[in-house]
Amino acid sequence: MRKYITHMVLVTALMSVFTTTGQDFIRMEGEVGLVQARNSNGVAVADYDNDGDLDIFLVGYHSFVPSEDSTWNRLFRNDGHGAFEDVTLESGFDRQFTNMDVPAARGEKMGASWGDFDNDGFADIFLTNSREDQLYHNNGDGTFTDVTMQAGVQGCHNCYSASGLWWDHDRDGDLDLYVSILNGENIMYENLGDGTFRDVTRQTGLAGAGITWTSVALDVGKDGFLDLYLANDTQINQFFENRSGLVYNEATRAYRLDDEGAGMGIAVGDYNNDGLFDIYVTNIFNHHPNPLFKNLGNRRFEDVAQAIGVENSGWGWGTHFFDCDLDGDEDLAAVNGVFDKQYIDGVEQQDVGNFFFRNMLIEDGTVGFIDWSEESGTDGDEPARGLEVFDYDMDGDLDMLVANVESTPYLFRNEAIGPNRDNDKNWIQIKLEGTISNRNAFGTEIKITIGESSYYRWYHGAGFFAQSIKPVHFGLGEADRVDKIEVTWPSGMVETIEGVNANQVIEIVEGSGLVTNIHETSEFIIYGKVFPNPFIDKTRFDFSFSQTGEAYLRIFSVYGQEVYREQRALDGSGSMQIDWGTSESTGSAPPGVYYYLLELNGQEISGKLSKL
Repeated sequence: MRKYITHMVLVTALMSVFTTTGQDFIRMEGEVGLVQARNSNGVAVADYDNDGDLDIFLVGYHSFVPSEDSTWNRLFRNDGHGAFEDVTLESGFDRQFTNMDVPAARGEKMGASWGDFDNDGFADIFLTNSREDQLYHNNGDGTFTDVTMQAGVQGCHNCYSASGLWWDHDRDGDLDLYVSILNGENIMYENLGDGTFRDVTRQTGLAGAGITWTSVALDVGKDGFLDLYLANDTQINQFFENRSGLVYNEATRAYRLDDEGAGMGIAVGDYNNDGLFDIYVTNIFNHHPNPLFKNLGNRRFEDVAQAIGVENSGWGWGTHFFDCDLDGDEDLAAVNGVFDKQYIDGVEQQDVGNFFFRNMLIEDGTVGFIDWSEESGTDGDEPARGLEVFDYDMDGDLDMLVANVESTPYLFRNEAIGPNRDNDKNWIQIKLEGTISNRNAFGTEIKITIGESSYYRWYHGAGFFAQSIKPVHFGLGEADRVDKIEVTWPSGMVETIEGVNANQVIEIVEGSGLVTNIHETSEFIIYGKVFPNPFIDKTRFDFSFSQTGEAYLRIFSVYGQEVYREQRALDGSGSMQIDWGTSESTGSAPPGVYYYLLELNGQEISGKLSKL
């Protein structure tokens, strides 16, 4: 194992900053308001209130005791200005899971999986627990309702659930649910489209071998059918092949994915930019090294972890591929932690720091990684399980949130973009909305092309104890424009969009192509959002500018008829806030779909509105 070296840390009441040479990340959990959360297992993010930024759900490790803060699940709302507000109580999570029967050594409350199971435009959340699971429906007004029993996804009283996976296994346009179980057979639920689910584990052949921590769906054969890979603890991991859309065939050894370690977390990425998606699994290194299964393209994989330097991440748990430095290739992070006293071959296992592996493909052409854990400042030594990577501050680079089991979480702000960095690193983020496919578009492949080079992402949102709904991120290096974006939706539809500027978040809607430039970092718009969207009564346009001039907001019906116009004179740096949708502001806009266009000095930003 890598020996963990403690760094000198400057601690203030708000922020901890590591001083290691080559620092890439800065600790920010105190400054942004996340220290109220403690003793967490899973962590997942989604824009639950549809205001344009990503919110956080942290799962408490212990059985719920209302008077003990460390036992709470917590929902943190992103305020859009770099901080988070604890909205757990007002959002409807005041009554949480309490285990009154059998103590759970790995934690009573485990994971959180965001997924819009009823395709209404609002992210719902499924929580896995040590005995009975929970499904909360997003009411669209900032609150959630427990619909577990009526939906039929409570699991069983003896089930020790680990992770929930939302995926559209039958390609009918809604999200089905697969639950990984630690003490028995896994559960496969089919979404019936009426708010209820039925257990189809036997019909599909997806029971699994037991002790499953994590599952990920991906289309290995690129035949349109989603396959399923399971990380199993102390048993051979399993790969279920799907060639019919309904029934799965266990084909682990045929695909050469039969790792025999203590499988925990799974990350899917394209580390070598060849258009084939590879699979990384965290194990307990002293028991069995981690595999990185390179996709050979012929329904076969090869373990190359040791050859390229990522076989050791300690006692591994959560892991993700992501482009930390915006150079175009995907780096790799993994957290770890030994809980209580654990022995392997009679030797007590020791805590080490978390791991960050830097991909050298673009930097020097090497197909491999270097251990950049200490240099990056992300090698915190608290025992951890959950890990999520997302752009919490909307600056274009991906930040890291680590759920620590025995303390407060770590939020590492990525410093790839900032006043003290080389800012010729560009990026693009792509929000997806399925129409024929599931609303979250889980199971979508995206390819971008810049000149002669192409880069690929598989969008599934899944991780260890988690599933998130977030934009798909690409680092672009020095390129300031993407020549082509190709989206292969779960429905099989392929859409191509050409000529998109860098450094913005865009939205692509299935069947409609590019419909929204959500946020552009240019001299035109500094910050902008439309919230809520969809809306019932009214929505607010909130934009800040760094230029003077006449700003025009126009809103159109789906038939192209202009239904609203507003003109504002901007005399200097400032903001424009406009409420729209109520009789006071519009003369009453009927429910339906609308499009808006905001113009200033020849620049435009546009988007879609939905009034319910």
